Amino acid sequence: MNYIYKAIAILGITSVLGGLPTAISAQVPQTRIQQRNIQEYYNQGVQKLKQGNFSGAIENFNSVVQLNPRYYEGYCLRGLAESRLGDLKAAITDFNVALRLNPNHVDAYNGRGTAHAELGDIHKAIADFNQTIKIDPTSPDGYYNLGLANFRQGNHKQAISNFNQAIRINPNLADAYGNRGLAKYALGDSKSAVEDLQQAANLFQQQGNTQGYQQTQVFLQQIQ
Repeated sequence: MNYIYKAIAILGITSVLGGLPTAISAQVPQTRIQQRNIQEYYNQGVQKLKQGNFSGAIENFNSVVQLNPRYYEGYCLRGLAESRLGDLKAAITDFNVALRLNPNHVDAYNGRGTAHAELGDIHKAIADFNQTIKIDPTSPDGYYNLGLANFRQGNHKQAISNFNQAIRINPNLADAYGNRGLAKYALGDSKSAVEDLQQAANLFQQQGNTQGYQQTQVFLQQIQ
């Protein structure tokens, strides 16, 4: 996961790694050898992303887009790897290319919104997250990230509404409970804030997320 708003977020923007596609659909004519090479580079890049080897992933996705310059997923995932390394401007450039090739690419909007948020351009981030949920109204990531962006803007009521939507779609999204609790606390509702943070802590513990659990406990100690 990306840590975007360390000061306010238990855990930041949600990752797209869990839903990475594993197959290449040829978007320009390719020989079988080229298709096999692209698939190998792509699969290697996905594996390196999951392992946290972002520089290695970038090298693989470089090969993917060199062999098939219209393969938008290669640009999107290279952008994700670049954002993890802090090269946010390069990431935005790659997300832009992915969106020119596929204007309905949800992960590219979500990734670009993340990069804009980390650069402090919250208005552009909100626009991208709104586009994410417009294309995919069932995206918990889109609502969750929109909630974080609204939190950053001080729009706590809107943030709570966004987190509510994320939780309806994914009731096990611990981050959404945690940050909804922080938004409620900012509005003076300490009792509900504690309930949400306790729920977040329970989910983090169940999911084996020690860091999230410990950080939530720190917040609970601060507000109780």
